[in-house]
Amino acid sequence: MRITMVGHMTVRIELDGRVFLTDPWFGPRGYLERLLAPRAVPPALTPDDLGPVDALLVSHDHLDHLDEVSLDFARRTGCAVVGSEKAARRARRAGVREVVALKRGESIALGPVTVHAVCAGHPLAADAVGLVLTGSQTLYFSGDTRRMPALVEDLRRFPLDVALVQAACAHYPRMGDDGMSLPDVAALAREVRPRWTVPIHLHCAGKWLDRAAGLRVTMDNAAQVATALSEWAASLQTEGLGMKILNPGEVWEL
Repeated sequence: MRITMVGHMTVRIELDGRVFLTDPWFGPRGYLERLLAPRAVPPALTPDDLGPVDALLVSHDHLDHLDEVSLDFARRTGCAVVGSEKAARRARRAGVREVVALKRGESIALGPVTVHAVCAGHPLAADAVGLVLTGSQTLYFSGDTRRMPALVEDLRRFPLDVALVQAACAHYPRMGDDGMSLPDVAALAREVRPRWTVPIHLHCAGKWLDRAAGLRVTMDNAAQVATALSEWAASLQTEGLGMKILNPGEVWEL
């Protein structure tokens, strides 16, 4: 397995001769994206840098998880789109030829790799799914989700080598957190115990890494965030949990 961090939730994964790209977003491009998803760290790659990709894996259809640039890439290159029902509908409308919609419990074989949809609890996207890749190694991609018993139940079915997990989220007064932050990721790692946990969703300003500690991503606190992530990972490693911090542009081979 070879993993390249592009940025935010976008990760390039090579497994058993297949290439996947998770929640592809190369913005912000336009006023609405800049308003709702101000990016503190730019993506490390453009679509032209990606090389061949077999499938875009899309957890849900939000503007910072699937953009028009990525759909154009899929349309031009013949890349498949695999993901939530709304993401699949949008891809079909965009003219992507190969589209697969998955619900929790469903799966699709793409050559030697099978993509499984698992539970996701996103209060702003009822059709959201997490995705597990199984082949010679096994990888979980969380998308945006709260930590909950059903997710733990799903993930315990798989011997996870890598878990790419949302580690910063928005918070709304009446709704609460719309996903996981660092304390949730730590708890999930203890419950599921993947060989390696990789925190992602770290590159948009305004997302909370740890509300109790007052730690939030801003446009100008990259050094503070890096230090906090390093200390968090080191603490969990003392518990025997494998932790890996990937910065945009970094490549990791297992």
